[in-house]
Amino acid sequence: MIFALAAVGACHHNPPSSGAGPVMAPNTSANPTNSAARRGLPNGVTAVMVAQGDSLFHVRNCKNCHGADAHGAANGPNLTTGTFHHSNGSYDGIISTITTGIPADQIQDPSHHIPMPARGGQRPAPLTDEQIREIAAYVYALNHQ
Repeated sequence: MIFALAAVGACHHNPPSSGAGPVMAPNTSANPTNSAARRGLPNGVTAVMVAQGDSLFHVRNCKNCHGADAHGAANGPNLTTGTFHHSNGSYDGIISTITTGIPADQIQDPSHHIPMPARGGQRPAPLTDEQIREIAAYVYALNHQ
């Protein structure tokens, strides 16, 4: 697990741009020893979820459009810049984007033309709610470390 967390941290070298959505402050009042809160993860998001999301991102179709390092590709935007065109970059916003997808007529970045399928598409099977939360935790962690 430590290796997976180090890999997630290594994916993001630049701080989020000032135009990024709000960065959620860690909730350390309930449990100041919570290691996830110390890393700035939203309430309820754990390091295990981030690691699972990293694995899912690379096993599922996410990497095909967003690149193996999540730095973007011809079919999908960079997910490490802190700039989100279809949400405010919050954990819940990322969950919503993955859940509903981005239809072709709603793509806001003119350099990308391929729609993002809801729930990761139908193959091999739509993502479950838990898998969506895990992938969202990974994407959130790439931008909020």
